[in-house]
Amino acid sequence: MARPRRRGRATSGLSDLLVLDAEGLSKAASGDPSVHVWLERARELDAEVIVSAVTVSEVVRGVARDARLNQTLKAAEVRPVDEALGRRAGRLLGRARSDATIDALVAATALTVLERRGGGRRCMLLTSDPDDLTALLAGQTEVHVIAV
Repeated sequence: MARPRRRGRATSGLSDLLVLDAEGLSKAASGDPSVHVWLERARELDAEVIVSAVTVSEVVRGVARDARLNQTLKAAEVRPVDEALGRRAGRLLGRARSDATIDALVAATALTVLERRGGGRRCMLLTSDPDDLTALLAGQTEVHVIAV
């Protein structure tokens, strides 16, 4: 369950939203320092942490290691994939001439959440695959792809 946002907190222009792809989520669960810094900063700024449901399918395997993933997911909002999101991801794939479907769904999730929050918002997307995501998000200056 996502923790509620407190009103009135300024984000110092850094980020209103932190999105984790599969590697970002895995590294968060394992306590990787590079991701831990981002999660701490998100907490300080009261930024939302988002994970796509498709990302959950990439990392959860029904084994003991999932306990740490599940704990990490409790501090995030898991966003569903629906037809509208699938269509948006498809348009990103077409524009980038890419076949990175899961990355496109993660990118579409970030864009959709930002859009619903209103203009002027920014997002940091933590990934181990910055090239594909950067191509998919070309021209989308509100989403910053960060390699972890």
